[in-house]
Amino acid sequence: MIKTLSIVITAMLNMHSIFGNMGLTLRDLDGPVAKRGGHRVVFKGEEFQPETTATRHEDIVLECEAGGRPTPTIHWLKNGERIQQGLSRDYLDDAASFEEKLNDMGKTPMLRLGKVKSKLFLDCVSERDEAVYTCVAETPFDRISQTTKLVMGNSLSSMSRSSCLTKKAFRGEPARIHLWTSVRLEFQGAPVQLFCRADGYPAPVCQWKYTEVGLPIVDDDEFKLLPNGDLLINTISWENMGDYYCTCENEAGVDQVSTFLYPTAP
Repeated sequence: MIKTLSIVITAMLNMHSIFGNMGLTLRDLDGPVAKRGGHRVVFKGEEFQPETTATRHEDIVLECEAGGRPTPTIHWLKNGERIQQGLSRDYLDDAASFEEKLNDMGKTPMLRLGKVKSKLFLDCVSERDEAVYTCVAETPFDRISQTTKLVMGNSLSSMSRSSCLTKKAFRGEPARIHLWTSVRLEFQGAPVQLFCRADGYPAPVCQWKYTEVGLPIVDDDEFKLLPNGDLLINTISWENMGDYYCTCENEAGVDQVSTFLYPTAP
């Protein structure tokens, strides 16, 4: 009972966080905004600073967070050119395409409200990495962006660039998750695709589990582990509410993120 109450409170806080910056209220789930679509995407968390200062030969991470309806995806640009992240070279892989296919051409009502996070990993930075970096959050109906200019500071790492790159080549590139769903709200009876996209060398293997101490999720009639690392739930119910953990691992390292899923009545 206490655990269930805690999950519900967490869900309400997550919903308030998403709706607040979208200018909506919880009543809008059943009101005119929901009926006419209520399509909107907004950035969450801290805004980008005009400039980001880095130390030469060190690693930095740029982070971006966005929420909306439908759930947005995020990708990055360097001086206006798209940065390839992950193993897939198909940009259509950004979208929740498997979820759409299961929805059978829109026959099942879907809320599609959620929040995603993304990280851009820049290793052994130097002057060649100085550029304008853009986080792009988009849905089929909306597209927003924010930018920061990366500049090298006066400080210098104790490690040279060649030593830094040699060290990374020797140990490989650890598994790192660059895009994931942090919160998803969806109508009961609808399919859900939870993002978990990773990169690394050797290619990482991703695994999902329900709750932090739960057993690994395997392919069955309810769940499907997608080639890009995402988790597809065929038809969600109240029993699916809670935290899902995605862990991606290779020989060089391991990374883990969590997603909160909240099924609601249509």
